[in-house]
Order: sequence, then structure tokens, then C-alpha cells
Amino acid sequence: MIRKIVVAASLALTAGLAAAAPIPTQHFSTNSDTAYHYTLPEAQSNAVTVSFDFSFTGTLGNNDFLGLWFGNANNLSEAYKGPNFGVKTNCGNGSCTNDLFARTVGTGGPYVPNSNVVEGTVYTLFAHLSKSTGSDYFDTIAMWVNPDANEISTLSGADLVATGQSSLKSFDTIGFRTANIDNNVVMTVNGLNVAEVPEPSSVALLGLAMAGLALARRKRA
Repeated sequence: MIRKIVVAASLALTAGLAAAAPIPTQHFSTNSDTAYHYTLPEAQSNAVTVSFDFSFTGTLGNNDFLGLWFGNANNLSEAYKGPNFGVKTNCGNGSCTNDLFARTVGTGGPYVPNSNVVEGTVYTLFAHLSKSTGSDYFDTIAMWVNPDANEISTLSGADLVATGQSSLKSFDTIGFRTANIDNNVVMTVNGLNVAEVPEPSSVALLGLAMAGLALARRKRA
């Protein structure tokens, strides 16, 4: 009986850890605060990871922008002001550098150093949106560029971390904002994926469940 309960608990926890949001490949060549949006099956108030592949064609200019934002469908016209991450080119003196950014609030935020994007190259952008201990609001976003499997599984070694309290306690929609796109630039996004991150207590409970399952198996053997 204990074995059955442990198995059920572990399966229930595992099933609740991930929710994918696949979308068709998107090509952006115009400017819009809601160039694309996707409403999730349910609102998210816990930490999530989001990833997508990005590439572009054409000649980028200063402040060409594509960002993935977190917001709510009941206020879609303002949703793009939520936490976001993506591409915001900084061009000058004949080159564009520090082009990949993340921010939790406002229009500023840190950049990945020397992250100048190159035409025709595909970049995987991976971000972890979370709340610091005791916060009711999302206030931290970590970002990786072309992360490896270990970085994804352990959420370690982020290329940048942006902090600052956002206005979001929960969100049910993600989307893309584009701005300043010209010069025949086309920005392409595919492989969008959203996954819930279990709270530490859930991870601990899952660990106990798996340990109990292993113990039950040893006793049965």
C-alpha cells in the first residue's frame, strides 16, 4: 500500500512540473507591442523557464528590438510592460554589441556582455523568471545564451541576472514585442517552450517520494 501511494505521489508531482506552449515559426518585420501573444492554459504564480530560438536577416540598426514578455490577457495593451528578455541592439561606431538583454521592470536592464548578434546565426535564449524569498511579485529573471544541458537542468551559470520588483504576482499570457525594425530586417522565432519550475518544497517532497519508492523496492526484493 505504501508503495502505491509513493508511486502516485511521484507521478503527480512529475506531471505538474512542465507545461509546453508550442507555436508555429514566427517572422517579425513590423513593429507592435503585441506582435504575437499566447495565453497559457492556466495562470502561473510560481517560477517558470522559457526558451526560444532567434535569428534574423537584414541589417540591424540601433535599438532594433524583439522581446518576449510576461503579462495578462485581461490587460493585453499593457502586458508588454511586464518582465521581458530578448534582443535590443546597441549599434555605434560601425558595430553592434551587448545586444541581448533581460529586465524585470521598466525600460532598462543588464545586457549579456559582447553578445553582438550575427545575421543568419541561430541563438537559443533561455530564461528563468522567479520570485525572491518572501516576495509576492516576480522580481528576478536569469538568462542564458545557447545554454548547455547542465545549465538548463541546474539553472546555474546564467549569462546575466536582472532584478527589480515587477507588478506581476501571476501571469497567464506570454508574447513578443517588436520595435524599430526597418532596413528589410526580418526577425524569426521558433521553438518557444514554457515550463513550470517546482517550488523547493515540491522538489523535497518528490525526493522523499522517490526515496520511499526505492526503499519499498529493496524491501520487496
